[in-house]
Amino acid sequence: MYKNFYWLLLFAALLYGCNNVVDVQEPDTEVVVPESAIAAIKSSYPDAGQFVFKTLIKEKLWKAKFFSQANSFETHVSPAAISGAVFRNSADGSLYKGLTDKLQISGGTLSNVQLIEMATDSAARMQYIVNGRPHLLNYYEFNDWHIVKLAAPYPVESYTVGLSDVPEKIVSFCQQANIDLDSSQITINEDQASKKTYIIHPQAALFPIFFDEAGNLKWIAQNSDGTSLVNGPNDKIGSAGLFEKIKADYTDYNVYNTLAFEAKYEDLSSIRYVFQRKSGAEGTRDFISETQEIFVNANSGEVIFEQYSSYVFK
Repeated sequence: MYKNFYWLLLFAALLYGCNNVVDVQEPDTEVVVPESAIAAIKSSYPDAGQFVFKTLIKEKLWKAKFFSQANSFETHVSPAAISGAVFRNSADGSLYKGLTDKLQISGGTLSNVQLIEMATDSAARMQYIVNGRPHLLNYYEFNDWHIVKLAAPYPVESYTVGLSDVPEKIVSFCQQANIDLDSSQITINEDQASKKTYIIHPQAALFPIFFDEAGNLKWIAQNSDGTSLVNGPNDKIGSAGLFEKIKADYTDYNVYNTLAFEAKYEDLSSIRYVFQRKSGAEGTRDFISETQEIFVNANSGEVIFEQYSSYVFK
């Protein structure tokens, strides 16, 4: 009884002291969003209100939703500052639906369209469900091109963290592999079950490194003996059975390439398959280029990550 009364007092104090803040916390925690986090948002959005916070890292990082000037926004905030981009929610997905209808990924459903505030390239992100699978769709403009990128699996939460929030097992691996974590971007993706994937992207590397939430290595584009990776055609990489299984979903990708590779790091085999498709006459405004990269843990056969990108003339 006294515990329930305490929580009522705490919730009332939170509402009063933080400008109608609702804090979505894990059960039985005693965390209150600091006033400094509210102030960080209000420094850029003075009339911001109707805050809803969700703890991502206890006492360090929250996802914040709020309203300002009749618009709703979402961002990440630390106790001292906004951490990362601010997204403005939009109900208009017509541009993006018009683009996907031109592509090999046509027929999907768009939702949760969010425009990146202050972006000079009209950047946006949204959920795109195609063939029953949710993807994260990122859009931006580059010169005369519309750029569409899809990533799967779709993360329910995705946020950048510091070295202190990385499991010791990952830190030890990176030290032994001479991977500089201080200059790397470190991202955590969480799925529907709150299962975490740690994604390390070294500053000078072309490909990220994937670890599970226990810190076990899942995929890396690096040979443990220090030799360089050798690119080749898809059907020459990994086992024939694995390739046949992967390519079944990409039979309409019609460009032969030699961009696939297999990396051997100790006992782990990491494979990157690449499927490409071109349509329309090159050099004309009808030309479209599409690429699908599949990152596979060949030991388990698990697809660790999928990345699609397309270039469409504006």
